[in-house]
Amino acid sequence: MSKTHITFLGTAMLAKALDLRADLFAIKPTHAKGNEHAFSARTLCHSVLVPLAAELGISLGVTGREPLNNQPYFRMTRLDDGTPVHGGGRAAFDYMVGLVRELQPLESEDRALGALRAFIGVRMGYQPRYGVREGATQVTPEGFTAAIQEFVRADSEHGKRAQAVVAGLLDVFASPARVESGRINDPSRKYPGDVCVRSEADAEAWEKAFEVRDKPVAVSDVQIFGKKCVDMQVREAAVVMVNDRQPTLDAAQLTQWATGFGLGLTLFHGWPEFVDQVLFWSGLPKFVGATQAVEFIHQRLISVEATPESVALWSRLIAAL
Repeated sequence: MSKTHITFLGTAMLAKALDLRADLFAIKPTHAKGNEHAFSARTLCHSVLVPLAAELGISLGVTGREPLNNQPYFRMTRLDDGTPVHGGGRAAFDYMVGLVRELQPLESEDRALGALRAFIGVRMGYQPRYGVREGATQVTPEGFTAAIQEFVRADSEHGKRAQAVVAGLLDVFASPARVESGRINDPSRKYPGDVCVRSEADAEAWEKAFEVRDKPVAVSDVQIFGKKCVDMQVREAAVVMVNDRQPTLDAAQLTQWATGFGLGLTLFHGWPEFVDQVLFWSGLPKFVGATQAVEFIHQRLISVEATPESVALWSRLIAAL
C-alpha cells in the first residue's frame, strides 16, 4: 500500500533525530547481528510515532496501530534487501528509499530535527478536522457537564431544570420528534416516565422511559417506577438520580428484580455518567452532541415553563464556557 511508505519515512526521520548514528536501512536488529546502530522500525513506529501522531494530529497516511506490520515491511530483513513491493506502490517506495538515502549521511542534529519538523508540518496539513456549523456555540463535554451541575444545583424549580436537561440530551440521541416530556406534576397516566422516547418503528409505542429525580431516591421509588413501565408495556427504563445526597443503590439487586418482570433497568448516579452515555450513543462526536444539546435544553426549559430567570441563567453559564 503506497500510504504505508509515508509512515516508514516518518519512522526513519524520527530514528535519525533520536540518534544520528542510526542505520536507517538496518530496520530489524535480529537480522543485523553485530550492527549496534540497527533499530526496530516496527517498535519505534508502534510505540512512539503512532501515539504521537494521534496526540498531535499528524496524518501518517494509514490509520492502523501497527502500520509497518504489513507488506513489504513484514517480510524484509533490511530496507534494501530486494523484498518484492506491490506494483501499485513501487514508485512511492522507490521515492521514499531515495529520501532515506539522503537522510542517512546527515551528521547535524539540527538538520535531522529540521527534516522531522518538516515531515510533521506537512503531514499535519493532511489530518482531517471536522468543525461545527458557523455561528454555533461550541462547548466541550466536560464544560457542558459542569454547567449542567451548576445550573441544577442553583435551583431545582421543583424538578423542572433536571427534567429539561434530560429531555434536551435525549433530543440529541433520538431527535425531538421522538422525545416526550410532560409538565412537572402533570397527571402521569399518559406517560410512563418524566421523559420518554417513542419507538422509531412504531410511534404509538414507547421505547424507553426515564424517571428524573433531583431529590434522594429509595429502592421502593425505583420499583414503583419500574412496575409502572411494565404495566405500560415499556421494556427499557432508567432512573436519573442527580441529587448530591443520593445514596448508592444496590444495582445488582434491582436489576435482578427488574429482570423478573422482563424489564431492562439502568440507574444513572449523577450527571457525568448520564451525559457521557447519552453523548456517546448519540451518533455524533461528543462535542458536537454537547453543542446541539445546549439549544435543545433551552427549548425544553421553555416547554416545562421554567422561569425566565432560569432560561437566562442557562444562557449565561453556557456563554461563560
